[in-house]
Amino acid sequence: MKRIITLILALSAAVCLFGQNAGHKFEIGVGYAPFFLAIVEDGVRMPYEGDAYIEWRYDFGNHFDVGAKLDYKYCPVDLFYGNAVRYYGDQHYGAMLALADFKFLPGKKVNPFIGVGAGAGFILDVWKSQKVERPEYHDAAKDMPLGAKDPTILFVAAPRIGVELFSHLRLSASVDMSPADTRWPVCINIGWTF
Repeated sequence: MKRIITLILALSAAVCLFGQNAGHKFEIGVGYAPFFLAIVEDGVRMPYEGDAYIEWRYDFGNHFDVGAKLDYKYCPVDLFYGNAVRYYGDQHYGAMLALADFKFLPGKKVNPFIGVGAGAGFILDVWKSQKVERPEYHDAAKDMPLGAKDPTILFVAAPRIGVELFSHLRLSASVDMSPADTRWPVCINIGWTF
């Protein structure tokens, strides 16, 4: 984890310097997903997701920009398994998305925008502990092993809407949509553009 954070910081510094060139924009931000649009009947409960992202965009100087986004989300999860045991752990979600935005009032202090991202993502569940809640149904031979499970690779589409204030502060809402089990989190984001 320390290596990932160090890599993200190094890339952020390099991209910030690159983003000072005309047309190139760099954004770093955080978000919070308090609810989900899709309901999945798998017994996994997810109360919220926290989000961190870095984004590069090329601004064409008019209404359009294109770019790429590296997105990471974290969520505590629990699973009631086999009608007897509750597992507790974390879910990690990552995505690399190609982006396109349409800006309604480019160059203005208040600039609403809409956009979409699409690309590859993954979900990784890490189960850390378990608790037997119904001993009468518990069969220890059927317990899941603790630790990381194989990641699920998926396609992600992420529409978003927001507003850019004073050419730097961006407030937005996005939804991560996938045919796989992401539950479609609605994420409220705040980012700073360089």
